[in-house]
This record gives sequence, C-alpha cells and structure tokens, in this order.
Amino acid sequence: MLTDELQKKLAKRIDGKLLEKDRERKSEKDGFDKNKVIDEVFDKSTTMTVSELKNSGIISYVNGAVGSGKESKTFWAVGPSGNDLALKIYLVATSNFKKRHPYLLGDPRFSKIRKGTRNLVELWAQKEFSNLTHCFESKIPCVRPITAIKNVLVLDFVGKNGVPEPTLVETEVDYNDYEQAISIIDDLYNKAKMVHADFSEYNIFKTEKGLVVFDFGSAVDVKHPNAMEFLERDIKNITKFFVKRGLTVTNPSDVIKRIMK
Repeated sequence: MLTDELQKKLAKRIDGKLLEKDRERKSEKDGFDKNKVIDEVFDKSTTMTVSELKNSGIISYVNGAVGSGKESKTFWAVGPSGNDLALKIYLVATSNFKKRHPYLLGDPRFSKIRKGTRNLVELWAQKEFSNLTHCFESKIPCVRPITAIKNVLVLDFVGKNGVPEPTLVETEVDYNDYEQAISIIDDLYNKAKMVHADFSEYNIFKTEKGLVVFDFGSAVDVKHPNAMEFLERDIKNITKFFVKRGLTVTNPSDVIKRIMK
C-alpha cells in the first residue's frame, strides 16, 4: 500500500516537473490555474500511474496542462527520444461519467461494468484507447494512441512545441473542410464500422495535412443499439456548424443516405 509520505514525495516530484517545465506558459488557450489542475488531477493512484509511465520509459517528463474539460485534463509530455506526447488524464472525482452508461451498455466489449466511479473512469479510458487503436489501424485520420494505464491515456501530440493544432471552431473553414468531415464520418461507419457519437467542431484538429479527429471515448460499434441515433446526431451537429459559418452544404438526410448505401 502506498504510504502518505511516499505519496507526498511522488506528488511533489511531479508537481515540480509540471511547474519547472511549464516555463510560465500562459496563452489565451491555456488560462489554467496550475495549482488547481495539479490538485484536481494528481490523486494517489494517478500519481503512481504517471510514475509507472516514467519508470517504463514511455514518458520522460510532463511539461504542463494544454487542455481542460469536464472529465479530463490534457498535459504536454515528452518521450525518451524527445518526441512530444499528450497525456490525457481522466478525473476520478468527476460525476459526469455516470451519464456515460448509454455509450457502454450494448457494447459487447464492456458487458461487465463494475460498480464504482474509479472503475467506470478506468473503463472509459480503456474504451477510448481501444476505439482509437481500431480507427487508427483502419486508416481513419485520428490521434495515434500509445498506451492506456488505469485513468491515463498516452497519445501522440498533435501540434508543435507544446501548442496543440487549432480545432475547427478556432479556424476559418471552407467547403473542403466540410467534405473532409463528412468523409471521415463515412469512413468511420463503413471502414472502421464505428460511430464517433461526439463528432463536432471541438473534437477535430485542423492541420496542414488535413483534419484529425480526437476524443473517441463515446464512439460505438455500428451494431450498438443506439448507433444510428448517434450517427444522425453527428451529421446534424457538424452540418449545423458549417451552416453557421455561412456554407451551403448537403442536407443531413441525404448525407445519411450516402453513408448507408
């Protein structure tokens, strides 16, 4: 069992790295209270998991927070060869995961859901890793997964020098972006046999090489009982975004017909 003294030492070591490597980075995209993030994220178990990732040579150190959501915090980490990595840490102390059962129930991979918030959070991290792995292998333009341990997911970092690539909502968009987005939904369904179920302008990076999708925790197999409902919602949501940006696009019902052919 991890003693309180050891926990404090490990937390202090990681906190020191976070603050040391952060280099007082505070951009418009950040705006994080670093101390609050550290207290919120690094509980005893998570501290040990990050330490395990360091000891196993997957990461060398953690720079600082680059993304914040209701259910997770994302950190910029660096691997042994100097490669940039994203460390997505799901918060165990959140209650939002109680609303995630519809995305788990009906999925044969997760037929046995143990009770308890931590078990659900760790299952969700494993689900996202599994979804990303499958989609990456199916040649879907998504963030490349590295590994997942408990509530911590390690991914390739999409960006440069600790600055993530902008998402669709943060950029100017055109019809080509719309076509790429619809093509990704199509390929997800017909090649990867999956539905993202949270496809939006907030979960798509816009890079020089094209769009890259992330946040696959909600993604389900096409055989999931709610797959069609999720597919229609994904199409309607992304269509609504492009229409708001002034583009004339295909009617969602016609997009569904195209995908279902």
